[in-house]
Amino acid sequence: MTEAARPDEQRSGAGADQGEDEVPGRPRRRWLAYLPLLFALGAIAALLVYADPRKIGIAFQRFNLAYIPIVVVLAIGFYIVQGVRWWTLNRALGIKFPLRDTVFLTETGQATALLPLGELTRALLLSKAAAVHLGSVVASETVQELLFVFMLFALALPKALSLHLIAIAVIVPMLFVIGIVAILTVERLYARVRRIIGRVPVLKRFRPAIDELHRDARVLFRHADTYRYLPLSIAQAIMAVTLLWAVAQGVDPGKLSWTSAGFVYAVTQGAAWLSFSPGGLGAVEASTAGLLVLLGIQFDLATAISVMQRLADKGLNTLIGWICYLFARRRYNLTGASLFRFEMPRAEEAVGPTST
Repeated sequence: MTEAARPDEQRSGAGADQGEDEVPGRPRRRWLAYLPLLFALGAIAALLVYADPRKIGIAFQRFNLAYIPIVVVLAIGFYIVQGVRWWTLNRALGIKFPLRDTVFLTETGQATALLPLGELTRALLLSKAAAVHLGSVVASETVQELLFVFMLFALALPKALSLHLIAIAVIVPMLFVIGIVAILTVERLYARVRRIIGRVPVLKRFRPAIDELHRDARVLFRHADTYRYLPLSIAQAIMAVTLLWAVAQGVDPGKLSWTSAGFVYAVTQGAAWLSFSPGGLGAVEASTAGLLVLLGIQFDLATAISVMQRLADKGLNTLIGWICYLFARRRYNLTGASLFRFEMPRAEEAVGPTST
């Protein structure tokens, strides 16, 4: 069973963070966390300027409005399915939290999806609302994302293999995901990695949190529900690919097949990993446009498609997320600034849950 979060410890952790910021002579470095976001926005601006804003505007005007309902349903529906899938994994860890509330907080978490560490917001929201240990919900979120990404690359593999050497862009990330799962689940392999982490000063302080992630992920990968509800992860991948395909159809009908859209979307997720930018901002738009050009779409149309796809996904759901957050604050008695404070669990607190 998961360990309930202790409000007094959360408050003391937040206070400790505040105290560190107030130490005389210690400069505030929080603005450094936003440098990737600034670089990402700069990359998008450069892409738009290079593609000629006038031509992009014309490409936007070409969009077939009949595809708007399809795009909206797919964009919002993706996070509904994500919430349902997350609920099944949380339940496997013994986290008793209603399905409807889990879906609601999944959408609420999109409010900060494009900010540094924004991907973890939904985990923090649920840990506070359900009064469970943050490490457990982070583990379930991690397992969910690993399964989703692997299914995404599996869908993209047939098209990738037809492109010969370019298939490396799909095969390597698949092997990377398999490697992460192996490290999290194989005790001997994890022990070796843990020793390496202990020798790196920067990573050593995160070892208690990584230990907890390892324990919970191992429980999940051995739980029947993780695989019983795998079709939900497949549905997520199909919806994400179909969203890109629908946007492309609305702008330039017939130029992008569904399988090609799957290849483009999968590779852009790999680019998002490598960029380390929040939400893959900048890297996703640039790589999407580049791959669409490679597949025969004009550069200005490709740029418009990449931007419109991101607006439909992150843009729309960020807006909905903030609206949901206004209700979530009252419903779950969440505080404002402290909501986005993350703290690493201490070694003595990192107690893994058992399966139910």
